[in-house]
Amino acid sequence: MKRHFILITMIALSLALSAEIHSEAGKYGFKFLNIPLNPVSSALAGRGVHSEANIGSWILQPSAAAMYSHQAVAISHSSWLGDTAYTSVVYSNASRNSHIGLALRNLSYGEIDKRDETGLYLGTYSPTDIGVSGNYARRLSPSIYVGANLNVAYQKLDTASALALTADLGITTLTLLKDSRVSFSARNLGFSNKMDEENVKLPHSFDLDVYKGFQFNEQHLGLESGVVFPPDADPQAYIASELTLLERLHLRAGYKFNTDVSGITAGLGFAISGFNLDYGFTPHDDGLGDAHSFGLSYSF
Repeated sequence: MKRHFILITMIALSLALSAEIHSEAGKYGFKFLNIPLNPVSSALAGRGVHSEANIGSWILQPSAAAMYSHQAVAISHSSWLGDTAYTSVVYSNASRNSHIGLALRNLSYGEIDKRDETGLYLGTYSPTDIGVSGNYARRLSPSIYVGANLNVAYQKLDTASALALTADLGITTLTLLKDSRVSFSARNLGFSNKMDEENVKLPHSFDLDVYKGFQFNEQHLGLESGVVFPPDADPQAYIASELTLLERLHLRAGYKFNTDVSGITAGLGFAISGFNLDYGFTPHDDGLGDAHSFGLSYSF
């Protein structure tokens, strides 16, 4: 069972901003908690926490969504690496002073061959990861927002499974520059039970994100950069940009540093009558397969 556990966590790690092999690689479970949630995040180097179009931004940064005003639902689906698929459903209600969010996430790996210690084929099994998250964020002062997520995560391999309870904490502060902000988050803090009598470590992460927006005529350009500190890989920096034309068309691109799996990301979105259609593309090397992410959201 241990080799199956390491295999699954390594696959998820590679799909979620992994870099070169780290001494702690393969020792952490529940890696799906760090995978980009939707096509907006995927296109913006796996982050996009300050993009107003990112309905699920609070998953990565619990505080930032409180500064917007919307009530929306979104569904997204990402596929890559054979039958591996990541699906999410998100609800977000923001009022510029507070935010409430709910999310359901599922990572399915398709069917994996099951063999005994001699290599004899015994059939197949279908690992899966499921997460349920809730968020509350609030504006503490004219320039400071804070937020927290509570997550329940379930991970099942063959006959073994594990349950985890985690929390994410975030703070966002506006700066003296117009349309700019800085955010910090600590994610996946908590505990889990054992899987097949083995301890499962949680993939805690500490993230710093910086944003600056520029308005010209009816266009808006948002630039975001930051660094992520995962426990089982070297620090990973990123830059991303989102150009919004006539408040309808979003052109997105990003680049992740210190990773051999995927550097460049790209995508686009289109808004019409309250609906937003989004697409994100992340190329992968080393035979992992390119990731394609599609999403639909509706604001009401």
